[in-house]
Amino acid sequence: MTDVFVSYARSTQAHARRAARALEEAGYSVWIDDELPAHRAFSTVIEDQLRGASAVLVLWSEDARASRWVPAEADMAYNSDKLVQMSVDGALPPLPFNRMHCEMLSHWEGDADDPAWRKILDSVAELSGRGTGPIHPVEAVAAFKQEKPKRGPTENVLAVLAFDNLSSDPDLDYFCDGVSDEIQRTVARATSLKIVARASSFQFRGADKATAHVAAALGTTHLLDGTVRRGGDRVRISAELVECSSCSAIWADRFDGTLDDVFTLQEEIAESVAQALKVALEPAVAERPLSSIDYERFLRAKAHLAGGDSVFDDSAFKAIPLLEKVVDARPDFAPAWEMLATARATELRSGHSRISYSEGARRTREAAEQALSLDPNRTRALLALALLEPWGAYTKREELLDKALAASPNDPFVLTELSNFYWSVGRAREGIALAERAFELNPMLPAAAIQVAQMLAYVGEPQASMKLHRELYRRWPDNPGMLMALLNMAGTTELWDDFDEVVNDIEKFDGWQAVDLKASRAFSLTVRSKDPEKAKRRIARYQELLEATGTVPINIITGISVFGFPEEALDMAEKANYDFIFQPEGNRAGTYFHGTIFGPWSQMRELPRFVDLCDRLGLCRYWVESDKWPDMISELPYDFKDEVRKRVTAQA
Repeated sequence: MTDVFVSYARSTQAHARRAARALEEAGYSVWIDDELPAHRAFSTVIEDQLRGASAVLVLWSEDARASRWVPAEADMAYNSDKLVQMSVDGALPPLPFNRMHCEMLSHWEGDADDPAWRKILDSVAELSGRGTGPIHPVEAVAAFKQEKPKRGPTENVLAVLAFDNLSSDPDLDYFCDGVSDEIQRTVARATSLKIVARASSFQFRGADKATAHVAAALGTTHLLDGTVRRGGDRVRISAELVECSSCSAIWADRFDGTLDDVFTLQEEIAESVAQALKVALEPAVAERPLSSIDYERFLRAKAHLAGGDSVFDDSAFKAIPLLEKVVDARPDFAPAWEMLATARATELRSGHSRISYSEGARRTREAAEQALSLDPNRTRALLALALLEPWGAYTKREELLDKALAASPNDPFVLTELSNFYWSVGRAREGIALAERAFELNPMLPAAAIQVAQMLAYVGEPQASMKLHRELYRRWPDNPGMLMALLNMAGTTELWDDFDEVVNDIEKFDGWQAVDLKASRAFSLTVRSKDPEKAKRRIARYQELLEATGTVPINIITGISVFGFPEEALDMAEKANYDFIFQPEGNRAGTYFHGTIFGPWSQMRELPRFVDLCDRLGLCRYWVESDKWPDMISELPYDFKDEVRKRVTAQA
């Protein structure tokens, strides 16, 4: 049988032939019915070809939407988990196919390198068994490093999907998401299973839950999906465990109860899943169920915190009062204390707290310590405490992050934060190892993904870094952080083709994102110009910033060095005040870029006086006391360790 069946409306036959030709050039066998008459005779032949094809590419158009045949063919493909969609005139797929991703290719003239077409090829490759699909982390990172991916042959990887809301009230979606999330957490805590993080698994909803599609994107062996129906205080949860390779259900059950029974139902489902997979249960901390009203508050808070980037919006502010009511009613409920600590720390770190820093820090510590006193394994409480520590408190931050990792070695948020710490003290090789683990566990967590891309450059693989940056920006084109990282890395490593491809996308952003993106563009254009006078004009602007504020962010100091002025960079650093990074209530702005000074592009590290900057940042004492040194030591033209020890000895 053929690899790809192409479905289309007769009016778009030229588009269909173009797609078929491009697929054949990519090495796939294609069946297209351009030999059949318009009235669609030989329907038996068409059905046989549909059933036998590995993938079905549907070309949507206004005429295809109105067709009797194209939606029917799409339905067969969807039910067989092999539907791939593209629009040739801007028309979106009809219900229910509009809930699955559809590439917009109205502009496409057959270019095999078109990014949107490449996504079509990725999907076809996955369905036909010739590829891994778009950015599976294990294979992606291994390919960049030219290593064979390492994956246990019998390792189970479970994704818990967001359960569907079957209630009459669509506003209860938050309730269904919360129940699903609690089931996921219960399974994770009660078993030794590897669980894909919520941020990844909850992106698949409705028709997008097709088993092959989710398994290809997340690398899972099993899926847990279900429905929640609620009427008043009555709850019915139906769950099904699917084995991905065969797309067959290996367990299914229904659980009925009241809102007061929800915790018991969650535990029953988790235990059933573990037994179905024959995974040994591990002891978990028992938790008395919440009342129905407090459970709703808890789920609403969880929905707020999961719905956006809490550092840059008001989701943490919305969650805090709900969680405060929960812990007032149930001071023995560790999950709410943990979530409250995280929300308070996030709001405080954002710089938009409604209360003073000292009061916010006190309340955050209170919540975190209460969570840990009730359950020492509440990892995010340890993470909240680490976020409170001054940036220059390297030893204390590392200690807290190590404790969090020991308590939850597969938490991608902890892994990513610890990777970021390692980067900030010059230990990029250790940092990339943790980032890769986080990326594997949660391939749709932007922070983990971008951490891998960044660290690749710091360990000497700039081409691999840029390749992953490009892929991540294609995946998250509306994420300004992805574009900013791509522009900065392209400018720093002078990979200008990558820079030119995306620089105009800055115009689609506004607000503070636009300001930061334009700053990234200006930096890169200065590097590209190779014009010393242009660089000096930018340095003069940085000097004005220093005079106005008394300090200069570390990434700007590194940027001056990248311009080719390492002495001037260190001169400015000597005049800048960095004492605030050691103060418990010091301003955090501009302090999260220490790691930039260690990159291979940082010319100032070649100068022995670079050690003076490291000393002012508190790094020298940390390195000597911990005996954990930065990776770059062997690359420098002087005895870095000796210079560091001299600074520390002089202070004794």
